[in-house]
Amino acid sequence: MQLDADVCIVGGGVMGAATAYAISRMAEKKIVLLDRYGLGNEYCSSNDVNRVFRYAYGNDQYYTKMAIESLKLWREIEKESRQELLIPTGLLMLEGEDQQANKFNESSFRTLTKLGLGAKLYEGPELKKRFPQFRARRGFFDAHGGVLLALKSLETISSQARARGVRILEKRVTAFRDRSGLEIELSDGQTIRPQKLVVTVGPWSGDFLKDGLTSITPMRQQVVYLRPSRSIEKFRPTSCPVFFTDHHYGLPAAGIDGVKISNKELIDPVDPETARGSVDQDETEQCRVACRRFIPDLADGEVVKSRVCLYDMTANSDFVIDRDPDDHDIAYGYGFSGHGFKFAPLIGRLLAELALDRDPSLDLARFSSRESQRKAQLTRGQLGKGE
Repeated sequence: MQLDADVCIVGGGVMGAATAYAISRMAEKKIVLLDRYGLGNEYCSSNDVNRVFRYAYGNDQYYTKMAIESLKLWREIEKESRQELLIPTGLLMLEGEDQQANKFNESSFRTLTKLGLGAKLYEGPELKKRFPQFRARRGFFDAHGGVLLALKSLETISSQARARGVRILEKRVTAFRDRSGLEIELSDGQTIRPQKLVVTVGPWSGDFLKDGLTSITPMRQQVVYLRPSRSIEKFRPTSCPVFFTDHHYGLPAAGIDGVKISNKELIDPVDPETARGSVDQDETEQCRVACRRFIPDLADGEVVKSRVCLYDMTANSDFVIDRDPDDHDIAYGYGFSGHGFKFAPLIGRLLAELALDRDPSLDLARFSSRESQRKAQLTRGQLGKGE
């Protein structure tokens, strides 16, 4: 049996949904989105309560300018759907003992100031007065930081795509061929022969990549949500910003009665098929150690939720947004390296442009699918490290 589609998107999550949504807005096409486990499944890193939005990327103006454009697109989706998805809180980058993290904070402040984006520096007493939850010598503030309600965003974008005629199916792709026209083979024996194919399968990308294409390493990222021992109100988005410490990042209690804490430097390569889904006790304790240093009221807080996300990490942390070098009817979007969610509407638009044979609205040279054309790492921006 053959399914009918002009454009097939393999891989759900927010990137697949955003791509389907963008294509549906740009052209009259039969669009099928295939997700192996269904949208919002437990393996999907988009299926979390919340994710970070920020302009701060050290010296790397490229990502900052992408974030500026992405913010506009998030607001458009909110307006169309009448849903609040991005809660403005600011991002507070706390000075600590790690010099690479401190350099990132300072260079982010300089870049945002240069671009006229409202960065601030809070010293000792002023920091304590403005943000009494935190303990640090000083903090650099990105006024455009915020909280993206991740699962709500995924559900909203998917709903908007469905409303425009996109078919979203829970099906597993076993192979695709492009020798005599595209053909996608599904585990249930069905096939699809679309005109265009977009591959956005995240940690499973390695199963679909030819030799010479940019590789990824699936990583296991562990997250805990702590309910503060005292009043949670001062950790709501109206009072508490997103924050970076030496080795961890956190988000205020938005969408859940707990403050999200995670190690931004965890290196834990895994097979996505067999990755353990529970958080290690040691990682929870490391989060508490960071809180004792920077956010004392959280240190002994109750764990109200914990979960494991799977990241698809490239060697230089830059994304892959490109056509297949041998078949321009195939486009790839992967390697989002733990910092791609904030750009989802923009990445969806860019992949839609590639799938519709339009000139991309952003210079994508940096995001080449060819391993040989990739640049050295410019910043460890996803970690809040480096200059």
